[in-house]
Amino acid sequence: MSDAPGNPVKGGKDGLVLDNSYNKKGEALMTVERLKKSFLFGVIINDRTTGQPLPEESYQQFLDTAISMMEHYLDISISPVRNFVEFKDYRVNDYAEWGYFYLNNFPVLSVKQLDLVYFRDQDGNPVSIQTIPNNWLRLQAHDGIVRMIPNARFPANLQISQSGAFFPEILRSPLVPHAWQFTYDYGFDPGCVPVLLNQAIGMIAASMALIVGGHLILGAGIAATSISLDGLQQSIQTTQSAENSGYSAVLKDYGDKLFGKTKDDPFAIMTILKNYYKGETMGII
Repeated sequence: MSDAPGNPVKGGKDGLVLDNSYNKKGEALMTVERLKKSFLFGVIINDRTTGQPLPEESYQQFLDTAISMMEHYLDISISPVRNFVEFKDYRVNDYAEWGYFYLNNFPVLSVKQLDLVYFRDQDGNPVSIQTIPNNWLRLQAHDGIVRMIPNARFPANLQISQSGAFFPEILRSPLVPHAWQFTYDYGFDPGCVPVLLNQAIGMIAASMALIVGGHLILGAGIAATSISLDGLQQSIQTTQSAENSGYSAVLKDYGDKLFGKTKDDPFAIMTILKNYYKGETMGII
C-alpha cells in the first residue's frame, strides 16, 4: 500500500458559515478602495501647501498596520500562509490520547502532511522515517487541534510491537523533542474573512488616516483661521486643538465601537473578537 499522505486534511469551521445567503459571514479582506468608500466617504485628505492628495501607498500602509495589529492582538493569522512547517514534541500522555496536537497557528486551512522525524542528516535537517496517512488525522480547524486515529490503512513500513504500539523503538520514551513535523496552511482563504474582523481592520486603518487628515484641515496645530478685507470677514473654527485633531469626534466614535465606552463593555468589537478567538485562559501552577 502506498505511503503517500493523500489529500490535505480540512476541518469544520465551528459555526463560521460561509454559504448562507441570508446572513453573510465571510468576505474579501479590506482593500484601500473599500476603506475609502465605507469608512472615509466624503473625507478628502490633501496637502494644503502642494494640493497633493494622500498617496495610495499611505492608505495601504494603514491597512497593513491594522491587519498586523489584529494578528498580534488576537494571535491568529489573517493573511493566508502556505506550506508552513512546525515541529511538535512527542509526549506519551498526548500520544495515548489519540495523538493530541495543538498547532501554534490558526485558523488552519488544511494539514498537508505529518511526518515522524526522529533522525537528522549531517546538516541537522530532519529526516522523515514515517509519513502518517492523512486519513488518520482529524482536524479542528478553528483552533488548530489535530487528533490521530489509526485505521485499517496502515503504511507498508509501519513498525508495530506485539502489544500493538506504533514505532516502539522510538516512542517508548515519555518525551521526544521535535519528533513530529507538520506541514500545513493557515489563515483565511480569499473571500472568507469574517465580517466583524474586517470591520475592526477598516476602523483602525481609517483612524490612522483621519489623524493625518485632521492635521491638514487648516494646517498642523491650527484650530481656527480668519480673513478680513474691507469690512468683509471670514472665519473658520475646527475641533482641532492642542489635545484634539480635526476629526476627533469621528475618532472617538470609532474608538468607542472598537474598545467600548466602559472597560467591560460586552459589545466592544475587540472584546467580542478576543473572546471568540481566544476565550478564557487558565494557568495551572
